[in-house]
Amino acid sequence: MNKKTAPHNPDSDKQSESFSKMVIEEADIVKPIIKEQLFREFISGTSDTSEIFKIFCKTFGIDEGLKTRMLILKPAEKFEYDELFFFRNIAEKSMGETHIVADAAIERHVLVITDITEHSRLTSELDKLRRRIKTCYNNDVTVVYSDIMSFAEAPAVYTRLLGCLEYAFYASESKTLYEGDARVHNGAVDIDARYVDIEKAVRSGSAETVHGLLESFFAKLERAAPCPAVAKTYCLELYVCIIRCCEAEKIDKYMKGIVSIQKGETLGAIRSFISEKANEITAANAPARPRRYSALIEETIAVIDTNIANENLSLRWLAGTILYTNVDYLGKLFKKEIGRNFSHYVMEKRMEMAKSLIMDGKKDRIYEVAEKVGYGSNPQYFSQVFKKYTGISPLEYKEYVRLNAGKAPNEGLKKTS
Repeated sequence: MNKKTAPHNPDSDKQSESFSKMVIEEADIVKPIIKEQLFREFISGTSDTSEIFKIFCKTFGIDEGLKTRMLILKPAEKFEYDELFFFRNIAEKSMGETHIVADAAIERHVLVITDITEHSRLTSELDKLRRRIKTCYNNDVTVVYSDIMSFAEAPAVYTRLLGCLEYAFYASESKTLYEGDARVHNGAVDIDARYVDIEKAVRSGSAETVHGLLESFFAKLERAAPCPAVAKTYCLELYVCIIRCCEAEKIDKYMKGIVSIQKGETLGAIRSFISEKANEITAANAPARPRRYSALIEETIAVIDTNIANENLSLRWLAGTILYTNVDYLGKLFKKEIGRNFSHYVMEKRMEMAKSLIMDGKKDRIYEVAEKVGYGSNPQYFSQVFKKYTGISPLEYKEYVRLNAGKAPNEGLKKTS
């Protein structure tokens, strides 16, 4: 007797097709989560690294010898852990998802591996990424990126980059750091701090001497680049020797500043804080002396010093916005007492400051120096003015200082009259 076959049920086909579609869709949803988890385990070494690496490459179709670069994004301000998810999204959109080999939120930062290895292109993408995060979240990020590596080297490179993150303490305002430049000395250092000389200068009220000694102290500290904890210890010792010179009734007020040094995020911020307090105490200790210029011109000079980085600094702006005086009268009085006109005086101040910034041995690029001395929107013009003033370009000046152990070029260079 022949068995009767059940009639074909079209609805069953639809159900099967729907189930298959659901499984595929669910797999697509889960896949990024699995990828991030495997990547995190591979990087941190919480499991068998070699086995995880093989599974990861096979599952996600990644060539084991693929040439890549690694970068770490670390937010500068306080943030919620969930925000790292959005930082990852911005990284993917800035660099293009097809160029992200793997990424993950790990501890308090975002780790990204990209196949963009060309240096200038990568730094351009990272600058865009930092600007987007600033625009969207009003938060700065420190980015440290590696040399070219194979994907298999990722765990070792990650350990290196974590160490390089400490160098952000010494970084300028632009916190995009290449691991080849980011070196922190973890051993003992001796920077010849000259605390006794600094204390003596502060007690005597010698502002010029204090300024020179502080510049030397921080330049030595930057060159030695000890780990941030050691650098802060030096800064605390410096600060204590300075505040010992203040009036007895103000010591408690200045002692509270120790917390500002302990919590300082960068050496630049700590330097500004210590310099400000040193200037206050030095000025209080300075002997009374006769006024060199009229009150109006002394105030004009003080405003110039405060606004030297301001591109809007001009005689008209200063007279109308700050001093509320007649611009022609101020211009004539300035030239009479100072001996040269306002614009020439400002240019000289800016050029001398630019020379000092280059001499300090910082990692500032020329456009960053230009920005700090009031030529931020036109670094090319800054270079022209600098060459006219010194006789050589800023790059040549910087190279001379580098090759001659921090010494300035011969002062026989031509200057504008």
